[in-house]
Amino acid sequence: MKTGIIIGILVVIGIIYFVTKNKNGNNPIIQVAKQIQLAELESVMTQLLDGKLEYEFFGITSDGIDCIYFTDDNGKINIEFEVMTNDQKPYVEKFTSFADRNNFSLIKTTYGNKPHYSELKEAPVYKLELNADKHKATEIGTEIMTKIFNKNGTTKFDVVP
Repeated sequence: MKTGIIIGILVVIGIIYFVTKNKNGNNPIIQVAKQIQLAELESVMTQLLDGKLEYEFFGITSDGIDCIYFTDDNGKINIEFEVMTNDQKPYVEKFTSFADRNNFSLIKTTYGNKPHYSELKEAPVYKLELNADKHKATEIGTEIMTKIFNKNGTTKFDVVP
């Protein structure tokens, strides 16, 4: 019994040590999502197209519901809306209507992600095939956030991978 307690204490001490120190022995860097406003969206598009982001896509969200992704498809940008929660479902109709009104090609697909609701095994992704440059993608992304999700120029968005 005493051996188990000692091992438990050593494990906790080890975890605390590794959590509070990085490889250089300094305090850890806590990564917080970068925040932007819509006026800064194009600069993140530039980073995407220049290969300066971790992935070939990024998303923006202010509340987890209004999460849209910008994807780099060989130098052209498309916009995606993945429906992961019940709170996002009411926006599907608005997103598809927006695509129809603007004559954008809309493709329904999936990446196999498990949604946080039981009706589907895989979360649907609504992809606007825009093949846009960064200026047009910024314009359309801004329009989606303002007209579909009722956000504005002062809204702070997390940039998410």
